[in-house]
Amino acid sequence: MRRFRFVEHTGDVGVMVYGDSLAGLFTHAAEALFHVMTEPRKIRDKESRNISLKASGPEALLVTWLNEFLYLFDTEMLLFRQFEIRELNGIELIATARGETYQEGRHPINTVVKAVTYHQLKISNEKGVWKTRIIFDL
Repeated sequence: MRRFRFVEHTGDVGVMVYGDSLAGLFTHAAEALFHVMTEPRKIRDKESRNISLKASGPEALLVTWLNEFLYLFDTEMLLFRQFEIRELNGIELIATARGETYQEGRHPINTVVKAVTYHQLKISNEKGVWKTRIIFDL
């Protein structure tokens, strides 16, 4: 199964994300975010961060999840490449992300993402495949 693919969107970056479960969809969405920002293959698993989030529904939780990574990058310069979702019920998420601190020269910054938007965001399950479109505000 394809994890994600980029789609046309004027002025921002759009991504279609797929998963075989809701947890898979959230994992692939985080992977897509870091593909937009940098080259994930250059991120080592030196640090881990436990993440616990709550929101009003799955779409809000997905935006909160992805914006948490932008916050961690903005405040602590952390980049991630592995995501282990331990609990996800649509309004609550408990996970561990693994990565390392940004190092100039080692981690190219391809695109600066300002925020994850709600524009065109809808999570659906079609014949066992979870899907969503995410727009990253640049």
